[in-house]
Amino acid sequence: MLCTLAVLPFLEVEYGWVLWCTLALLALISYVDDHQGLGFKVRLLMQLVCACALVYFVGVSDSLHYILGMNAHVTGFVSIILAVFGVVWITNLYNFMDGIDGIAATEAIFVSLSLVGVYTYSGEYIWAWFMLVVVVASMGFLCWNWAPAKIFMGDIGSISLGWVFGAGMLVSAQVTQVGVWVYLILMGVFISDATCTLLARLLNGEKVWLPHRTHLYQLLSLRLGDHRKVNYLLIFVNIVWLLPMALFAFMVADWAWGFAVAAYTPLLLICAMARGRLIGNSKAEEC
Repeated sequence: MLCTLAVLPFLEVEYGWVLWCTLALLALISYVDDHQGLGFKVRLLMQLVCACALVYFVGVSDSLHYILGMNAHVTGFVSIILAVFGVVWITNLYNFMDGIDGIAATEAIFVSLSLVGVYTYSGEYIWAWFMLVVVVASMGFLCWNWAPAKIFMGDIGSISLGWVFGAGMLVSAQVTQVGVWVYLILMGVFISDATCTLLARLLNGEKVWLPHRTHLYQLLSLRLGDHRKVNYLLIFVNIVWLLPMALFAFMVADWAWGFAVAAYTPLLLICAMARGRLIGNSKAEEC
């Protein structure tokens, strides 16, 4: 994050000052939380404040009323709510998914490197440079974080990366040709696993803010006995399935939502079924 914060002011990214200020604040809050502990409510409040500030200065797309066929004022309000909570959710899910060696940095490299290519193709060279900074910094970190890890990311790394992608997605949709759907598809594995796990825990009446080891990637790492195998599987799904879908969503923007549905449908089904089966097997083995 120090690398990103150091380079961002020199890139002349539109609304870069908003990205810099919010990223710096959340990184500082996360650093304090890593060392002293601030509590979930304090962290969530600060994330909501940053998300509201981001939406206030950057704005959100008004295209939602075309999709829903509703009044523009109503969908404008809905868009703002979705934008605020969407950015906060992506920020936190990235933190939730940082539970085994190398997975968060591996995902960051894939997402940001893919965006480098898309931004370069679309002529958005400043944004390509911005994402390239994230690629290089994440590669340097992964050298020490690959299994068996010698250092760990902590909240300051995972929260900050989640904010880079969540906030970057919102700003990019306003000022570039690369829309929200491209980001969402590229992050499909993380979003699917985190969302399925959250919903399952809510339905089971569990306290979702407490630590646990029931994400699909955590269950797979226990079953396979190797964090690296889970990362290899992540890389395979990202490159073979999600990258082509994201490119289709970019090239055929009018049908980007359709490619997102196509990309997520098997991921969500597999995540729900595999997670349930692995949990069932674990309970059976304990008995």
